[in-house]
Amino acid sequence: MCDCQPKTPPTRRELLIGAAIAAPAIALAAVLGPGRPAPAAAAVAPVEVMPGLSILPRDAWGADLPPKGPIAREDPKFLLVHHTASPNNYADARALIRTTYQWHTSNDPSKGWPDVAYEFFIGRDGDVWEGRAGALAGPVQASATGGSQGWGQLVCLLGDFTSVQPTAAAQASLVKVLAWLADRYQIDTTPGATVSFVSRGSQRWPAGATVTATTIAPHRDMSYTSCPGDAFAPFVPGLATQVQAQRAAWSGIIKPAVRLGRP
Repeated sequence: MCDCQPKTPPTRRELLIGAAIAAPAIALAAVLGPGRPAPAAAAVAPVEVMPGLSILPRDAWGADLPPKGPIAREDPKFLLVHHTASPNNYADARALIRTTYQWHTSNDPSKGWPDVAYEFFIGRDGDVWEGRAGALAGPVQASATGGSQGWGQLVCLLGDFTSVQPTAAAQASLVKVLAWLADRYQIDTTPGATVSFVSRGSQRWPAGATVTATTIAPHRDMSYTSCPGDAFAPFVPGLATQVQAQRAAWSGIIKPAVRLGRP
């Protein structure tokens, strides 16, 4: 799975599906238009979940943007890496996340979700944001382009990594978030580790199909999509080595259980 590509050439149907969902930035602009101005940001302190890893709570970007429907709890079995496929030269991470919320909860036929799809966002400066409501408190179900097969916790990089790599700061934070989530939900992240589960339904893995995935996987392994970008996706499963090193460095620290509660 290291190259994150199908072992056989994709069918015409698969190519059409991939083309239809490979340009979310264009669709986002078309759906939202100019949008409404974001109110001034309230002063919301980040939550330190582990030494060297602080997360800005949802209220830091969306105190006035509550979920539009119920969000179920999840039983996490693996971690899935995404990108927003939006320009890398964004002016303000908070504004970009708010725009993502508006798109994800819009009447776009491929969206219409109750909230932003991802549990956590990571900006180019290494800033980490709680995404879907409740993700800091415990595991919640995600949504995804192409349908959600379930069982994952989603971490999304702000930007487009089709032809460039995420910044060093973003990659460092990604490793820390993955390590924290893996520890929190007891996910095996030794290099090459896999997990099997029954899909809840995506256009790649229909409901009822048995899926085997690396425990740190790119979105394209679960749906016919280019996410999280051709430049970065092949490296995602290999992050396990760095994640394991971070978990070892944090070994014995119990701060998350005291601060946030363990579901």
